[in-house]
Amino acid sequence: MRVLQIAAGGIVAGLLIVAGEAVLNLLLLADEWAKLFSQLALPQPTVAIAAQGVLKLILLGFFSVWLAITFKPAHVSPRHAGIVTGLIVWFLVWAWVQWGMLLAGYVSPTIAVTTVVWGFIELPLAVWAGVSLYHLTWRPTGARL
Repeated sequence: MRVLQIAAGGIVAGLLIVAGEAVLNLLLLADEWAKLFSQLALPQPTVAIAAQGVLKLILLGFFSVWLAITFKPAHVSPRHAGIVTGLIVWFLVWAWVQWGMLLAGYVSPTIAVTTVVWGFIELPLAVWAGVSLYHLTWRPTGARL
């Protein structure tokens, strides 16, 4: 296992997740979030909170790439392992958590559904990209992806 290559793939995956979440939450769902924050009388997130969120998403990318590489069955392509791992992470982090937040009344149905659908595309693609980078930089000569 090549730690630097996993880190590079993880950072790529994490940055793709950060970018996707920025588009989703700061552009597509901005009005929904503003309405929810107003209804629940919540303060706006601080720069420190946003920075921690970015760090968490980068760590999620790193962990997801590591997971895909570590537990990839021998007969499965790295790309397939990345997509499957991304779907597993999506279910455990996005779908499961959003469902709980919706049931508790912490998010609106629009936010929950949009986030789950967005993540269904975002997570597998980000992990696939990170795993692909790992394998492009460290595959044996003549090996196929």
